[in-house]
Amino acid sequence: MRGFPPIQIFLLCLMFGVIAVPLSHLTGETSNAKVVVTSSEAASSVNALLRLRFAHRPASLSLKVAELEAFSAVGDSPMEAEVSLSALDRGVDVFLVATWPEGTPDTAVTLEIEPDGLEVRSETRWSSSGGLDEVITFTWK
Repeated sequence: MRGFPPIQIFLLCLMFGVIAVPLSHLTGETSNAKVVVTSSEAASSVNALLRLRFAHRPASLSLKVAELEAFSAVGDSPMEAEVSLSALDRGVDVFLVATWPEGTPDTAVTLEIEPDGLEVRSETRWSSSGGLDEVITFTWK
């Protein structure tokens, strides 16, 4: 015995309609975006002490933090400078470029950064072929 096709089609459409209403609410135009609240501490700038140590004195040295030249002349190790940092939640990129006189062996350079109220971070890089060109990223969580 076979059913009446128009009634079967009507029942099938009714079933799709019943399922479509909850599905449209679940997959509708709602947004799952989280509200980002920036604290005044993260938005403001923080003073930090930079300390650069090296085993052999470089012939030339350039250290930039956020487009600001912290060291441009070569002094005795350790060299220190006070800088202002902003947006510490994303990290700080430090651009270090140094060259050594010919005949200088590969040498280590250590950079320490000490922001007010945060932990000291330290990174050591080794020169090769009398030069060093590095981007060092420091992060705090």
